[in-house]
Amino acid sequence: MSIRDRIDALLERMPDAPQYPTQGAVLFVDLERRSQRKAYLPKEVLTTFLSGRGGNMFLLYNLLSGDNVKPLDPEVPLIFGSGVFTGYMASATRGNVTSLSPESDAILDSNAGDYFPAFMRHHGYDHLVLYGRNPQWTLLKISFEEVQFLDATPYLGMDNLDITEAIQRDFERTERKDMALARITSAGENQVLSSGIMGGIKAIWARGGAGAKMGSLGLKAIMIDGAPGKIVSSREFKLGAKEISNKVIGTSVIHNALKTVGTPFLYKPSRILGAIGTKNNQENTWVEDLDADNFDVYRTGMDGCYKCPVKCRPLNDMTPGATGGFGANALKGVTGNASYDTAQAEVQHEHRAGYRGIKGNGVFDRYDKGDGPEYVTVGKFGPNIGIKEPEQVLRLNNILNDLGLDSSGTGGAIGWAMELYQRGIIDQTTTGGLDLSWGNYAVVEKLLFMLAKREGFGDVLADSSQAVATGKYPKEALDYRMTVKGLFQSDPHDSRILKAFALGLAVATRGMDHLRNRVTLEINARINDDAEFKTALYGGQVSAEPNQYSGKEYAVRRCEDTFAVGDSVGMCRFTTKLFNSPSLTGTEEFAVQLKLLTGIDMSSDDLLNSGRNVIAVERMINAIRGLGDVDDTLPRRWFEEPNSAGPFSGEKIDPQAFAELKLRFYEISGFEPDGLPGSDWWERLSQVLTGYSLKVQLPELPGVKRHSLVINRPVRNIQELRQRLISSLPQAAEALQDSSFGISINDQLVVASEQGLALHNGDQVSLVPMLAGG
Repeated sequence: MSIRDRIDALLERMPDAPQYPTQGAVLFVDLERRSQRKAYLPKEVLTTFLSGRGGNMFLLYNLLSGDNVKPLDPEVPLIFGSGVFTGYMASATRGNVTSLSPESDAILDSNAGDYFPAFMRHHGYDHLVLYGRNPQWTLLKISFEEVQFLDATPYLGMDNLDITEAIQRDFERTERKDMALARITSAGENQVLSSGIMGGIKAIWARGGAGAKMGSLGLKAIMIDGAPGKIVSSREFKLGAKEISNKVIGTSVIHNALKTVGTPFLYKPSRILGAIGTKNNQENTWVEDLDADNFDVYRTGMDGCYKCPVKCRPLNDMTPGATGGFGANALKGVTGNASYDTAQAEVQHEHRAGYRGIKGNGVFDRYDKGDGPEYVTVGKFGPNIGIKEPEQVLRLNNILNDLGLDSSGTGGAIGWAMELYQRGIIDQTTTGGLDLSWGNYAVVEKLLFMLAKREGFGDVLADSSQAVATGKYPKEALDYRMTVKGLFQSDPHDSRILKAFALGLAVATRGMDHLRNRVTLEINARINDDAEFKTALYGGQVSAEPNQYSGKEYAVRRCEDTFAVGDSVGMCRFTTKLFNSPSLTGTEEFAVQLKLLTGIDMSSDDLLNSGRNVIAVERMINAIRGLGDVDDTLPRRWFEEPNSAGPFSGEKIDPQAFAELKLRFYEISGFEPDGLPGSDWWERLSQVLTGYSLKVQLPELPGVKRHSLVINRPVRNIQELRQRLISSLPQAAEALQDSSFGISINDQLVVASEQGLALHNGDQVSLVPMLAGG
């Protein structure tokens, strides 16, 4: 079946009118044929998977072929999705981009805010499904019911700053006022695997190579043309939204840190704990020079997403005459920012503005001002690659924004290369004469531009974590690659100390990424000292010590469910309960607002179950790509090399204790030992996902860790079922081809002459070992 056949089949199951108030349509866009269709997701999709990320996963699962299709194939769709609250509630500004990842071995799923997701929603669309490729590069222009396919050739080669300016000029529009824009840069055009889709000057759908995927479709930009109309919702919903807004901005972490300095406040507690990834995680602490207050003199204000009261994104300006100092001294005396060394709360560095251009010659350019940085960029382009100066980090941040590069993936690739260079695994014959010594700022800046163009050694870095698979590094380089499921670590935390962090990174469905389930509060000493409160917070008894394994499965499980719900309703992670504070909005408030907005009654527990359903589908998609429980692991370094600094010096991950922790996590999650949902759960999900399920009871099979399997795409007869089982369980292919296995359907044994017997939705099938003798 082609992608168009699969869309036809899905449309037959989709209503042609909204199923609840405020529901937007799914717009299916065939870029090759320049055509579009729309329909609405069934109501049971919302009650099972919610919207946003969950709705995207429903669509992706239905639209993937069972073949080993490559992520950059135009047959693989790229899906934009906004949450049910997106654009309707304070801090609900987010949307997800979903596909298969060209950068990792897993799903591609990235979350971003700014204005595009809200504009998309207010133009009547919850999801955009994009597929196919036209020979002519496309600018897709959407204005409510009108969809236009415009020639994007004039914009080719442009990066973020230039394409934004050009489209605003050519269409006489202003981004964030009467237009929203999702666009790729030259890096996306060149299919750089760490490239993202820019949704603003700073906002980026970053993780997994979304920019490369969009580039593979010949799609330069999507323009939502026209300001949103007036939002229609009930008075009760608006009052609830206002209450949530007040709660958000009144929470300590928001009021004292995010609104004043942004996410870089997290650098100090990580450094103090000895949990900051340094030199590709060879070390685990770094200099005080990158503490958030050292950026104060260049912080000119804060910006934020659509109608968000927080405005957590710092603006920076290092040019002459700039007025910095916004948020200065904001963190002084705030003990929550020091955690395990409260005296650090009183330390203020008073860094002075002495920047005279990157070469110190008084020459400035466009990269000496911009938006950011976030904590991730500070970590990945500071300690991770050996850079110490705030000004250098700021400039690299601004370059990354313009080139449309994921700072996690790009920083991970550069840090990996630097360690390979340090160890002599690569040298200047590989790098084209470039010196990849730690902290070599000039080379790092040059490499970013080379990477975006795939020039010289930049072509190696553009293959990101796949550089061994593409033959550009030797196999031994994998020993120093800090990835899970092929994705570089997202945040700068070194998690040898923090066992809940480590578990979360191992089991995260998109790879080594903290935004899936990070138990941030593990570094909060006050919460760790209150055992009763911590137990209530996570729904199970969790050890107070961050370096212990006991109960960490409960903390990761609750965070993973909560964050999946947040993504699926459109809520920002930073204003969602558990990510940075126990006092922010969570599923209790979401349940009330959901009923007021849509009329659909779901409890807090129902929402948490929906979050877990989303994760189950993501694991099912990863299984199609060949991933299983053995891929829920960590880089070799964390098992073998202890960390060397901080109050928990000497920590590493114990393989046996970690394996036991992972199995406990599977058990409380409802997963089998293979990391996939139990068959009864899988069967229920399948009836919503595809409208079909066939449950097969299995005998003991080599390499198979479950006793039953669910087939959820139609099979016509027993002969076809056997082939489907072999493709689903390749490790047991030889055993499944053994003629000594008989088949029983609904407790009726099938004889050999009935191999063509038809199978139906809901049938219960058993593989039965046949006994023989005389």
